[in-house]
Amino acid sequence: MKRSKVAANSVTVIGKRKSREDWIAGARKMLVKSGVDAVKIDRLASELHATRGSFYWHFTDRDDLLNALLHDWEVNNYVAIATIRASWAGTRPDLTELIELWVEEGTASPAFGMAIRTWARGDAKVEEVMHRVDNEWINLLQLLFSPDLYDASERLVRARIVYFHQVGYHALAMREPQDERLRLIPYYYKVLTGHEAGDNLRDALKAFEHDKRPVKASKATSTRRKKS
Repeated sequence: MKRSKVAANSVTVIGKRKSREDWIAGARKMLVKSGVDAVKIDRLASELHATRGSFYWHFTDRDDLLNALLHDWEVNNYVAIATIRASWAGTRPDLTELIELWVEEGTASPAFGMAIRTWARGDAKVEEVMHRVDNEWINLLQLLFSPDLYDASERLVRARIVYFHQVGYHALAMREPQDERLRLIPYYYKVLTGHEAGDNLRDALKAFEHDKRPVKASKATSTRRKKS
C-alpha cells in the first residue's frame, strides 16, 4: 500500500477508516451520476466523510484514482469474459449465459459502462481501454457462430450485432417492465442467433420469473447447462 508524504504522520478519518475500495466505489458513483469532471478529491472526501489524508494514504493524486477506477471497470469485464469462456470450453456456446448476465446487470453495471463511454469521448487513454474491452467481448461472441456455417467475416459481423444490441439497449435507456423484457428475450435470441431458443434459455427465464429478482449467471448455468 502506498503512503504519500501528505499522510506520512497520521491519517484522520471521520468514523470508520476508508479503504482503497471505498474511494474507488465513491468515485464510481460520482462518475455515473455526474461525469468524470465531478470526480474531485475534496468532493469525494465530503461524500465519504473522510479527510484528504485518507485519500493520500491510498492514492498519490487524482489521476491515480482515475486510473484505478478505469482499471476496476476493465478487470470486471475481463473476469466476466473469462468466466463465460471457461463455461463454453466444455459445452456448446450459448447466448443464454450472456442474457442472464445482461438481465441481472452483473458486469459492474450498465450505468458504469455508459459513464466510461462518455468519459472516453474526451480521453484517448480511456477510449483505448474501452475499445480493448469491446474487442474482447466481440471476440468471445464470435464463438457463438460455428465456422462450419459462417465464414470469418460473417462471424465477426454477427458478433458485433449481438454486442451492439446490448450496448444500444442501455445507451437508449430503454424503459420497459421486467416482465416485458423477459417476454421479448426469446425473440431477441432468435434474431441474434438465427435459431430458436432451447431449454437453457427457457429454464433461465423461468428462474427469473419465479424469483422476481436477478439470479447469478454462474449459479444458474452450472445447474442447467447440458453437454453438447
